[in-house]
Amino acid sequence: MIDTNLVKIRKEKNYYLCYFVESRKVINVNKTGAKIIDLFFNKKHYSNVLNKNKNFLKELKEILKKDHRGGFPFIKEEQMDVPIIAELQLNTLCNLRCKHCCQKEYDKSMNIKKIENILKILHKAKIFEINLVGGELFLRPDIYKIVTLCCKKYNFAVNIITNGTLLSEKLIEKLALFKNNLAFLISIEGINEHNDEIRGKGTFKKIEKTLQLLRKNKIYFETSTTINAINIKHWKEITDYCEKLGISCNFNLFKPFKLTQQELIIKPNKYFKFIEEIFKYRTTHNSHIGLTNAAIVANMTKGDPRKECKATLSGLTIDVNGKMIPCPFLKGAGYYNGKNLPNFSKNFINKWKTNYWFKDFRKGNLNECQTCSYIFCGDKNKVNPYGLIAFKRHLKNKNYGT
Repeated sequence: MIDTNLVKIRKEKNYYLCYFVESRKVINVNKTGAKIIDLFFNKKHYSNVLNKNKNFLKELKEILKKDHRGGFPFIKEEQMDVPIIAELQLNTLCNLRCKHCCQKEYDKSMNIKKIENILKILHKAKIFEINLVGGELFLRPDIYKIVTLCCKKYNFAVNIITNGTLLSEKLIEKLALFKNNLAFLISIEGINEHNDEIRGKGTFKKIEKTLQLLRKNKIYFETSTTINAINIKHWKEITDYCEKLGISCNFNLFKPFKLTQQELIIKPNKYFKFIEEIFKYRTTHNSHIGLTNAAIVANMTKGDPRKECKATLSGLTIDVNGKMIPCPFLKGAGYYNGKNLPNFSKNFINKWKTNYWFKDFRKGNLNECQTCSYIFCGDKNKVNPYGLIAFKRHLKNKNYGT
């Protein structure tokens, strides 16, 4: 049976979650609110519902108008009954060897039958959103089949993370059939030669062609940049470029996973100055610039305090071997080497809640990046030198002129 609902709805503790597939916005309402939303958006009983619930629908319209695509800010301390989002690693194959890459193997691909089974189980459990990651997904000859299954049969909101160098015009035109479900996150590390210095000669031209084709076919996309010691001085070129395209750009902190990557490490002070600069730019240019550290973002925007990490509160990662991973970056850093991580199966929700390594991660400091603490301090529960606590110290010392 094909799922065609505009809004996915499920019971969650003492409320209902309503997930708007196209906009990736999720709100929590009571049982009556969930029924109204289902009748109006899914059953399309427009006039009857509108006449009886004008105030509710007016308030809902205002909520949906807010500039918030993705993310779940209402989740504070609690763990969901079921993950909202699942990340599925389809392969480790890649056509590039980027300087900052966290992968240590490039030769694995998940069997299509296993992928089909995982998606079926996730849909039955009422997962709303799927991240498809690699390696590089578009090395898979069956990637269109997988995307079709996600979007057409199961109506997942699908995020495709790609280096953007392998998509043909024909494939993008085919993917445009699912544009209401799709969002692309394209990796760029600079503009022109500044990107190619990190990703390889000639890659930016290929990426730029992909961006233009996605725009032409009205498929939603954003860019993602791993900010490091090489490209940090070129960040404004990236934001200016994205501003001209009218798209969001996102920055995440580089973390070294290999001995050869030491030259890419940014000093904390320099990273914090970069954060201050991009938020000034955001204000003066009204630009859509994202930072993966939700805790620092909330602090800078004077919003409600947020955890930096909600990986095991609302999300689940399944790696190319079919293992459930609390944090893929901790795995890349070697933390889980030799540890007995659970296999994904029909009872994955119970494992997600009760497995030792998932509980261990939740006991850790979710206000900080445990991978950063593990890599830079040797202990995942220590204060992250790039996290909110250190950032506040930076601001305090700066204000005191020290």
